[in-house]
Amino acid sequence: MIDYDLDSGGVCRITWNNPGAPVNVQNAAAIGAFIEAVDRALADPAVKGVIVASAKREFIAGGDLDTLRLVSSPPEARNRVAAINACFRRIETSGKPFVAAVNGSALGGGFELVLACHRRIAADNAGARLGCPEVKLGLIPGTGGTQRLPRLAGVEAGSGLLLKAKTVGVGQAAALGIVDEVVPAQDLISRARDWLLSNPAVRQPWDRPDFRYKDFQPGSEAWRNFFTVEAPRLLAAISTDPVSAILEVLAEGLARNIDEGLAIEARHFGLLACSPAAKNRIRTLFYAEKAARNLRAGAPDAAPFRPRRVGVVGAGQMGAGIALVCARVGLDVILVDNSEENARKGLGRVRKSLDAAVQRGHMAAPARDAALHRITPTADCARLEGCEAVIEAVVEVQGVKEQVIREIAAAAGAEVLMASNTSTLPISVLARASPRPDRFIGLHFFSPVERMALVEVVLGEKTAEATLGASLDLLRIIGKRPVVVRDGPGFFTSRVVAARSREALRMLGEGVSPALIDRSGEQAGMPIGPLAGSDWTSYDLLAEIQGGLVRAGRGTAKDGQEALAAIQRLVEHGRLGRKSGGGVYDYDDRGGRRLWPGLSELFPPAAAQPSAEEIRRRLLHIQSIEAVHAIDDGIIEDPLQADLASVLGWSYPSFHGGVLAYVDEIGVRAFVEQCDELAGRYGERFLPPRRLREMAARGARFHDI
Repeated sequence: MIDYDLDSGGVCRITWNNPGAPVNVQNAAAIGAFIEAVDRALADPAVKGVIVASAKREFIAGGDLDTLRLVSSPPEARNRVAAINACFRRIETSGKPFVAAVNGSALGGGFELVLACHRRIAADNAGARLGCPEVKLGLIPGTGGTQRLPRLAGVEAGSGLLLKAKTVGVGQAAALGIVDEVVPAQDLISRARDWLLSNPAVRQPWDRPDFRYKDFQPGSEAWRNFFTVEAPRLLAAISTDPVSAILEVLAEGLARNIDEGLAIEARHFGLLACSPAAKNRIRTLFYAEKAARNLRAGAPDAAPFRPRRVGVVGAGQMGAGIALVCARVGLDVILVDNSEENARKGLGRVRKSLDAAVQRGHMAAPARDAALHRITPTADCARLEGCEAVIEAVVEVQGVKEQVIREIAAAAGAEVLMASNTSTLPISVLARASPRPDRFIGLHFFSPVERMALVEVVLGEKTAEATLGASLDLLRIIGKRPVVVRDGPGFFTSRVVAARSREALRMLGEGVSPALIDRSGEQAGMPIGPLAGSDWTSYDLLAEIQGGLVRAGRGTAKDGQEALAAIQRLVEHGRLGRKSGGGVYDYDDRGGRRLWPGLSELFPPAAAQPSAEEIRRRLLHIQSIEAVHAIDDGIIEDPLQADLASVLGWSYPSFHGGVLAYVDEIGVRAFVEQCDELAGRYGERFLPPRRLREMAARGARFHDI
């Protein structure tokens, strides 16, 4: 798994080559073999320098999460990285030059190895990403990333990358000073060899007595301002969970020498690695997402569905987003709307998004132009002929969608893979408008489509397995993460989000302070308060969605009349939400908001207000209860998929791991007891489903770890 080669010129090549795996992962065996190879090179007087390379398409993917998620104590976690940390310092202080020949992506621990080498040379690979994304998993880098990256890129730039868990391409890495050279791929090893032979004596910048940061120095006013004002402000906008410890590591470690900084990092890494937040995030954002990425269906020997031309009907915000993600990966797109003007407006939406991507450095201008060239805007539905898949994304009105489905079938043919982008309308009913209900499926995208990874795949009563398989292939091509559910009111995501919205609106009707409701939701980890979220949806649409769910009478929606009454009161007073200029909040032209002064007349404040903890509990518990009802109704089966849907779909607090991981975190028995208490105070909607009582009785959990 680690290849060792010494040429006649004294250049040693240590190559990562994990057997039987598409990528190199830093598991215990690979790390042990790498350390052995490094020590062998350091001990051999014939070795003048070392090239660290990869035999895989990518460099090194990172650490072994299979092992890490099993650690149970901070000392155990620290011990997992102690040997490789010591090895990196031997590399740096040995006097022999080491070059990282980075042929592809280097992430997490793989990138930390790159940082520990004296020279970093990258192949000119447009798809390669470099960085430390550990914060997304509730961790911090554990093998020097927090200390070496800011010492190379500067305190502000390096800390910003770490706090945001941001990865960069090789060009941006070179601009930041993280990479020293970018060369053609075919020249990578030869350039690394030339540099080694030309630089026999090397030291890392931070091991020199005259080391200074690029931007500002410890103890300076700029340093104090960054760590007391700027970095905390940045972190508050990203997360409120235990990963905020990374700021302490940066502030303390960067003010000291490298060895003291590494010790501080290791201590905090150990604390976070065994935390519930890290384990929850690893389970959901790594294992569940990996499972979704690899999801397959249909006959095992069926050829993958690889369309070249797809249709999107409806050029509004959702349709334009779907067209964008398809064109971006090389698919030709026919973008249809009811007029040429509207179709071209849709193309304009795509252009605006792609222009923004170019400005942010996420896309090259030629790639943007090529993507735009692949989209054909039109009002002629007949242009869908020859499309291998068509996604309708028109207004959420059943009659309109049914008419569009009939027009698609007439133009593209009955055999075409047809999907509806709907958040609530029944797929089995919409499928009746198609001549082939077995070729019809729901693909519920989330807005903004270009940034939201999740797609809720909804199976109708007659959806064929082959149709599901082809849909999963299409989603894999455009880089989305599918969660498969069965048809039913609100499917899974809309159903659970609606339960949260009902609870917030019910509290508003009870006289709970709207500011307290939204502030408590944000403190619970929601990116936006539930009432502000309802304003975004709009109350006329919410009345339709919530009314349908209440009439269906599933789960917590049986007790939804009070929330409907609050919605109706807002609608009657012309408070339709953000689209009309105001709902619970008033909005200005710059997007700012403040509570509508007339709200207290519609919903007189109660004399006694609940605690923020009580509000958080109501908002979070009701989502988990509704999720369990959805399992009981056969809408979704896999708890891991339910958790992934909640985190990716509506930004459920990832440090809890998802709506069902939250129950495990509390403990099923304790959760049931809390639900019974809430039911006694607020109503039967909080009564735990029988499944939860049975799980509590036998000490069961939704997840093993």
